[in-house]
Amino acid sequence: MKKILLVMAMAATGLAAHAQTAIEKSKLFDNWSFGIQGGVYEPAMGQNVFKDLRPGVNLELSKMFTPVFGVSANYFAGINANNGNSRSTKFWGQSGVLAPKTAFDFSNLGVSGLANLTNLFCGYKGEPRAFEVVARAGAGWGYQLGDCYPQAAGSAAYNTVTTNFGFDFNFNLGESKAVTVNLKPSISYWNVGSGLNLKNSNVALLAGLTYNFKNSNGTHYFKTYDVGAMQVEIDRLNAELAKKPKEVVKEVTVEKIVEKPVTVEKTIVKETQLAPVVIFQLGKSTIDASQRPSVAMIAKYMQNHPTSKVHINGYASPEGNANLNQKLSDARAKAVYDMLVNTYKISPSRLTHKGLGVTDELFDENDWNRVATFIEKEK
Repeated sequence: MKKILLVMAMAATGLAAHAQTAIEKSKLFDNWSFGIQGGVYEPAMGQNVFKDLRPGVNLELSKMFTPVFGVSANYFAGINANNGNSRSTKFWGQSGVLAPKTAFDFSNLGVSGLANLTNLFCGYKGEPRAFEVVARAGAGWGYQLGDCYPQAAGSAAYNTVTTNFGFDFNFNLGESKAVTVNLKPSISYWNVGSGLNLKNSNVALLAGLTYNFKNSNGTHYFKTYDVGAMQVEIDRLNAELAKKPKEVVKEVTVEKIVEKPVTVEKTIVKETQLAPVVIFQLGKSTIDASQRPSVAMIAKYMQNHPTSKVHINGYASPEGNANLNQKLSDARAKAVYDMLVNTYKISPSRLTHKGLGVTDELFDENDWNRVATFIEKEK
């Protein structure tokens, strides 16, 4: 009991140390990886332990839901090294039995839950460490040919429910952490309906490579952001924006030709700059999780004022050419518009949006001008 309490305390300490760090929300097709490993396996018990090593190959597709927890599907195939060429006791002690003439003598299709123990107990640092330990446990469906361990000589092929337990020792390579070298020790049980019996099990040691696919955030892993620092920056930008004139009254002249003479009508349009702004990363038009509260504030304001109409202006900072920045500012304004309509159910008739390209008028720091702003219009 004391050991369990100690482990829980260690985990709580690791999480508390990173209480101000939040994980960016990932999409369905983020944080997937595919790996291929090869190695050896043998029965866990029996007279030929450490003598009946046989080669095997493993294919695995994994998805991490958080930096700690995930799931994988794998296909493991045992290679028939004897390949029906002789009658011998070299493999599995089946004296005088002709091994099946197939490339693989058994296979297992399984699903496992994953737990990154390094991130669980030490906290996630915003990118994978150079070395990590992952625990796995799962179940599967095995198919085994006759005359192969653990069945008796001359037995027929059969299907069975399996279960497995193991660890992944991962070495994450390079700055991008796109490729991982794996070392995978494990134990698998067959005929689990009758219990976990070492006589119906084998152990395996596999090694290979895993490729971590690129995510929508531009990296191959989960990204984090400092909640406290981001809020300070948002407050600072909003304070600077608040110093600027809140209300600009424009006179728009509309000319109507009614035969003769010409009648000129004037329409007064009042524009009110709303305080929240949405900040974007360099070259990006996706709304970070840290910026969604600003969009939510506008949505709440419009819900509380059902007659209000808001125009969204998108801007870009000076980097890049003018054509690219114009498209980027359009995309930023459209991204905010889409979130208000799709997420917060604001009527499209109450919203307009436009990209205004590069600006250096909103903030003194040009790098801060990658924003979308909100203007309430009243006639």
